[in-house]
Order: sequence, then structure tokens, then C-alpha cells
Amino acid sequence: MNYIGFVMMKLRLRIYLLMFLAAHQALAQTPWPQVHVEARPWTRWWWLGNAVDTAGIAYQLQALHDAGFGGVEITPIYGVHGFEKQEIPYLSDRWMQMLQYTIRKAHQLHMEVDMNNGTGWPFGGPQIPLDEAASKVIFQTYILHGGESLTEKIFAKDPRQKSIAKLQALMAFSDQHEKLDLTSKVDTFGYLHWQAPPGKWLLIAVFNGKTLQKVKRAAPGGEGWVMDHFSRTALHTYLQRFTQAFQGTHTPLPHSFFDDSYEVFGADWTAHFFTDFKRLRGYDLRNYLPALLGIGNPDTVQRVIMDYRQTLADLLLHDFAEPWTAWAHQMGRTTRYQAHGSPGNWIDLYASADIPETESFGSCHFNIPGIPEDSLGMRAGQLDERVLKFASSAAHISGKRYASSETFTWLGEHFRVSLAQCKPVLDEMWISGINHVFFHGTPYSPKHAPWPGWQFYASVNFSPYNPIWHNLPAMNQYITRTQSFLQQGKPDNDILLYWPASDVWAKQNQNLLFQLTIGNTQQWLDSTGFGQLADLLIHQGYSFDYISDYFIEKTTVENGKIKTPGGDYKVLIIPPCTFIPLHSFSHILSLIKNGGKVIFLDHFPENVPGLNAWQLRKDTLEQFKNQINQAWIFHQTEVKKINKGFAYMGPDVVALLSMAGVKAESMVRNGLSFIRRKTNDGYIYFISNLSSKNFNGWITLNIHAPYVVIYDAYANRTGIAKLKQAPNAEGMNTTTVYLQIPSGYSYILKTTNQTPVHIPRWTYIPSWQSNSNLLRLSLDTSWTLQFIEGDPDIKGIYRLKKLGSWTDLNDSARTFAGTAQYQISFQITKEQKSKADQWILKLGQVDFSAKVIFNGHDVATAWAVPFTCDVTPYIQTGKNVLQIQVTNLAANRIAAYDRNKIPWKIFKDINVVNMQYQPFDASNWGTVPSGLIGPVWLEGYKNKNDF
Repeated sequence: MNYIGFVMMKLRLRIYLLMFLAAHQALAQTPWPQVHVEARPWTRWWWLGNAVDTAGIAYQLQALHDAGFGGVEITPIYGVHGFEKQEIPYLSDRWMQMLQYTIRKAHQLHMEVDMNNGTGWPFGGPQIPLDEAASKVIFQTYILHGGESLTEKIFAKDPRQKSIAKLQALMAFSDQHEKLDLTSKVDTFGYLHWQAPPGKWLLIAVFNGKTLQKVKRAAPGGEGWVMDHFSRTALHTYLQRFTQAFQGTHTPLPHSFFDDSYEVFGADWTAHFFTDFKRLRGYDLRNYLPALLGIGNPDTVQRVIMDYRQTLADLLLHDFAEPWTAWAHQMGRTTRYQAHGSPGNWIDLYASADIPETESFGSCHFNIPGIPEDSLGMRAGQLDERVLKFASSAAHISGKRYASSETFTWLGEHFRVSLAQCKPVLDEMWISGINHVFFHGTPYSPKHAPWPGWQFYASVNFSPYNPIWHNLPAMNQYITRTQSFLQQGKPDNDILLYWPASDVWAKQNQNLLFQLTIGNTQQWLDSTGFGQLADLLIHQGYSFDYISDYFIEKTTVENGKIKTPGGDYKVLIIPPCTFIPLHSFSHILSLIKNGGKVIFLDHFPENVPGLNAWQLRKDTLEQFKNQINQAWIFHQTEVKKINKGFAYMGPDVVALLSMAGVKAESMVRNGLSFIRRKTNDGYIYFISNLSSKNFNGWITLNIHAPYVVIYDAYANRTGIAKLKQAPNAEGMNTTTVYLQIPSGYSYILKTTNQTPVHIPRWTYIPSWQSNSNLLRLSLDTSWTLQFIEGDPDIKGIYRLKKLGSWTDLNDSARTFAGTAQYQISFQITKEQKSKADQWILKLGQVDFSAKVIFNGHDVATAWAVPFTCDVTPYIQTGKNVLQIQVTNLAANRIAAYDRNKIPWKIFKDINVVNMQYQPFDASNWGTVPSGLIGPVWLEGYKNKNDF
């Protein structure tokens, strides 16, 4: 090596060394990930009546920014009585100016702005003519015998449809299985010129009617017909108004366009349905109209109805969802889409958008001690991880970075929802694969609007008018820290679970139209083999995503793993199902032959969907199944090697997964829930204890890592976890982590192969292991109380003999909403301080959140169970002063408003309703306990960390 080469080699070594040190230094200095705007929570921002102005926009954006929000989604809705002069027509030049100001102001605050692609919901408005509005099919039947003629006029008999429903077909079916198209024999006046041949004839007239649904909760300028979601022409008409508004005013585009949940009611047809059906299904539906009405051979009836429903699904995907996103891309922007409620394949519809979005709806009960729940009862609608996973699965298999959620919709009654109720909902969302939450939501209020500000009827109302706003920044910090991890890397799920949508379309319902909603899962999910298997996999601790027929055909095999556009999986499971499209099964067989692993549970799919050439397709399906296993015996688990891959068959999915080399995360046996992601340098686990018991023990991870760092997103602390390394039964090294997770709490685990630099060891709580060295100091007496912020204004300092609800003090305190400060002074002797090197403050029951100040230092905000915090750095020998600022809910104050008939319900349309959609009235509410209920105590103990 010459001298120049030697110098260059040394230079490269120095560069590599500096890069190595920089990487370690970066880890030391930034243990938490860098925060992007999407990591922060966003909120739906209702513009009531579009009665906005620059002062109000600036004021509220600043407040949202200061509370920790990263962005807003503007959804204009109905207006406010008395503010008609301030209303701005939607998409008018003035409205676009307000949007432009909003985007500019948000960017100054490093925030982003999304925009509903309409007002209220669903898509529709004044630009939609009636012939492009949502359609419904109308059937009318007539009976004729040989030699008879129809004397009555053929028209839609429904008075609302009489003048608008258009005849699309008139078919005649005889008792001898003859079929005649009589459409051309109906004159312009509606009379049929035809005499029935011998026999008995059933005449079926098909009309293209209209649902007559108008935009729900529309804002001024957004009123009009709901558009036909199965028509590309109607979509073009609808979107053209937006294109012209932005181009004509040169308004900057929002960050993303949004489409709310599919609440198009009764829309089951489109003007070109017969043509599209023939193109997609290969036969003329007009010849099988009796089957659509449930008449004829049951198998034929079922197959025709399946084809009808599949055609609706195809049109919704290819003529609405995909073109809508394509339009947004042409505009240079992205889409967020709520597909639930659709009469289509949720997975495909969600995946058609850039950000699939699910939602929580209704009250959510968790068996977590100490969580305050609404005493007025619950609203139907529990969180179901199986439902939430449709949106996240669509994101994962299609390679989308974000899966979002409309969160907290109708979580509780107005003015009665606490931050503590929100936390387990958030954790459940993240466990289900969501990593970008949107609050539901924040109503715009003018800058000086009187309390309680403007309200939205189904909202928790995250705004400065709500007392919970006082401690909301702490919850938003928790969200931001957690999502900063969950937006890193890629999902690391082992299993693809096939969703047999054809089985859903085959179900016999009273209606042809089958809308899949969050509220009717008992019809399409709970009782199915797919739904039951998904539930079992969750409770067994397996990580999985759903996959549809459409995405099955996009999969390949690479290095023995099944690869989708978004990720790799160890195995594909075909749940017990009756129907599977032939092309899907053919591709599944090719996956096996090319080296993939596929599990068939209980039995092979038995049949093919649809009517056209079904027997030929079914015979081919049988041939494909015979290539896997001619015996078709599923009484015991077995595996067949086929070319490069393996097919697993049997009744026990856990045994089959074990045979395929897929393991569950054993932590679920301890009541813990999790989601796992993979990064370039390791793995990320989000782990939440949504059970009723504290967890204290070892958990074995399904991966091996020399180091694991624990991140506490609630308390903002980190530490290197205590580990054990050992080989498992298969001889693979595994990592076992020691964790202590209280009920309702959560941690993030980050694995790494590099030694963490300047990160301390995790501090465990010895008192969970032994009480032998526990020092407990009760702080139940000699408190003072002072009301510091809120209404009514209460002067003076109250001396309390014991802790309890401040509503027991006097009439003013009984109706107070806001923040009051508790204070106590106490002594810590030198001997006491020497007996403990860690001190934990426990607040007991808090109604409903608390900021802790210890010896003048801001320690923490306790907004969720367990209401505890570490005060070790602030304990001092001698006198100690503890201040606890407790914020309650607005329930007592709004009840006083209603009892005193103070006018605040000033909103149009639905105004304000309760959770049962009845007029809201809080005048008969009982008093809601408020304040520091306790008991409060300090725990001191010696730290016994021994690793």
C-alpha cells in the first residue's frame, strides 16, 4: 500500500469512528424519537354554519397548538341561531379566503390542516342534480294469464317516486321457465302493449328510483342531494366544484382530503347497473330478476344475490373510492377514508386511500379499577379490536405509513367525559394497529363566545371551554410520545388472515343491500368462522393482519415468506368458509408451490361464489384442492409439502401454527395486550395492561435482543430493562424482560443490539415484591382548599378535616367547574429520609385530573389511573409542601345552567341531544363528585435493583 492509500485508509477509519460515536451520542441525547406533526394528535374541527372569522380562527388554532395538537380537519356543519349574518357559503370566495388564512396560520404554528371533501356527511351538495343523486331500485310485480293484457299504467307507485323513478326493465317470466324482455313494448305514457301467451306470467318492472337523502348536518352552501356513490360520472360532477374553487381562487390546498363514514342509506342501485353487472359478472341480470326477489331455486337465488352485492362492492371501489383518491393525487394531495358502513369490501376500500381511518363509537367499558365511568349509563358500541383491524390491516398490507382513527365519538354524555376514560381507548386503538389519532372533536367557537361555547351534538368537546382542557396537554404528550414510536419502522405481524367476503355476500338477509357497519357486526362478523378465529388469535397472542381476495392476487413468495405490497408474513390462514373465488384459490395454490406456508382450518373452502359458469369453476376448485390433499381429512393436524412450500390442515389452529413455526407472544396470558413493529435496528413493542390486575413479573418476547429500553410515555422516563437470555424449546435464543405494569398503564419496549449510552437502568418498585422495607406516610388530614380557576368565582381558603368531594362544601362549590388547589405541609425526619431512596406519591381517587406541585416544583400531571407519581427528587428533610391542583368536569355547572334555564342550546338542525338522541336536559342530574377524594399517601422504599 502506498503512502496516499495508507492516509486515505486512516481517514476512512476516522470517519467510521466518528459516525459510530455520533450514532451512540445521538442515542444518548435523543432517547425519544423525533416528533413529526403526524405524531401529535389531530382533531376534527367543526365549523358551525361556517360562521368563522380570522380572530376566532387564530385564537383557536393557537389554543390547539398550545395544547399539543398537530393538526385539524375542517368539517363544516349546520349553523347557530343568531349568527346567520356571519355564515359564509361553502366554497364561496369568502370561504376559500378563510381556508387560506387557516392554512397560513396553521403553518406558522407548525400545524397542518385537513379538509372534509364536503359538509356534514356523506358526499353531496348543490352541484348534484337529481339524476346523479343516490339511487334505489324499485321492483313492482304483476301477474297475467294467457290471453290477458295489462291495463294499468306502469309507474312507481310510491308517491315520492312517481315522477322521478325511471323504468329500466320490464321482464316477463312464465311458469314454463320462459323469459321475455318487454321493456320496448312500454310506451312513453307507461302502458304495456303486449298480450300474454298461454300460461301464467310474472311481470317484474325495475325502476331506478332515488333515496331522496340529502346531506346530513350540512353547512350553508353544502345542502343538496347525496351523490350516487356507484357512478363515476356523479363523482366527477361532485369533485369538479372543488377543482374550480381551488383553481379559481388560487387557494393553497389542504394537507389531505377526508371522507367520513359511509352513511348513504338505502342506496342500492345506479342507472347503469344492468350494464355494469353484465360486464363484471358475465351474464344479464334482467334474466334473473326473480332470484333477486328470492323466487326460484335457493342455490340460484343465493348466487345471484352474491353477484349483485359483489357488483355494488366493485362499483364502490372502482367508480368512487379509487377515482376519488386519484383526483386528490392529481391535485397534489392525499386522502383519508372511513370505509366502514359500506356495502363493499372494507379492506379494499380502506386501502384505496392514502390513510385508512376507523372510528370508535359509543361508550367503552374496561375492567380497570379506578376509571370513572359515566353514571348516566353507557351508549351501545364497544371497542372491538377485530373491527379496528380492518383499517390497520389495509394500511399494513398496502404499505401505507399511517392508519388513523376518529376517536372518542359519543364516549360519554356531554360534559361528563374525563381524560382517564380516554386513555384505555387510545391504548386499544394502538394495539389494533392505529398510529394516527384524530379527536372527535373540537367545535369552532368565536373568540368571546359565552360559556359553554359552541357545541357539536356527538362530541366530547375538546376545547378551551371544557375544564378537561386544563390538563389535556399532558394526555396529548402521552399520545405524541407513543405515536412517535408507532410511526417508526413497519408492522411486524406474523399471520395473514383471509377474509372470505363472499361468505358475507351469501348471507340471506331481508334486504338485498347489505351494509357492513360497526353496529351490526353480529350479522357479518361475530358468528362467522373468520370472526371467531380472529377473536381466538387475539386472545392467544398472535400478531396478524387481514387480507382480501383483491390483495391475495398481489402477494408473492420471497425467501419462504408471503409478501404483500406492504410487508412480509410467515403464514396465510384460510379460516373455515364456504365460498372462495376460483382465482383466489388458484393464487393461494401458487403461493404454496413457490415456497409459502398456508393453513386451511377445519376444511377447505367448499364452493365458488356467483352464478356464471359456477359448476365449471367449482369442478376446477375441486381439482385444485386435490393437488393439495386428495383425502381432505381434517380430523387431525397434518402438513403436505407441495413443490417448495407447505399446506397445513386440521382443526387446531394453535397446533398448526406451531407446526408452521409461528409463535404467540406469551405476555397475553398475563393479561397484557401488545403490538409489535420492526425497525432497522430492532423491534418496538407497545404493551398495555387493560386487565383488572397489576402485572409484576417476567415476559418472554418472541425476538432476541441484547438490550431492551423501557419507555414510559405517560411519565416521560426511560431506562434499560432487566433481562434474562435463554434458548427456547427450538434452541433459539429468546429475551425475557422484567416488567411492572399497573392496571390501566402502558409501556413501550425498544430493542437494540447496541449498548444504550447514558440511559440509566430502569427503576423497579421493590414494594411490589416485598413490603418489608416500605415506609408509608398518610396525608389525609390538615389540607387547605382554594378555588383558583373556574366558575362560579369562589373566594377564600377552606380548611379540611378530611378529604372528600368539594361539592359538599356549599352551594357554590356544588356547581363549580374548573380547578381548585389542595395544599398540605408535613415533616420528613432525617431518619425517615434515610430509610428510603425512592418516594412515590399516591393520590387515591381523583375526580378528575390533578397537577402535582412538590416544594414549588411542577412534578407531574396525573390524568389517568393509577393516579401516582415519583417525587423522589423533591423530597427534603424537614418541612415539605405538597400542592395538588384538581380539575373536575363541567357536569355540575351545566346542570345548574339547565335548572336556571340559561339559554345555551342555540344550534340548528339537531341542536344538542343526549346519548339516546333525545333533547339534552341536565336539569335533573345528580351532583357529580369533584376534587381530591383520596386517600393520599407517600411510599418510600429502598431501591433494590440488582442488575
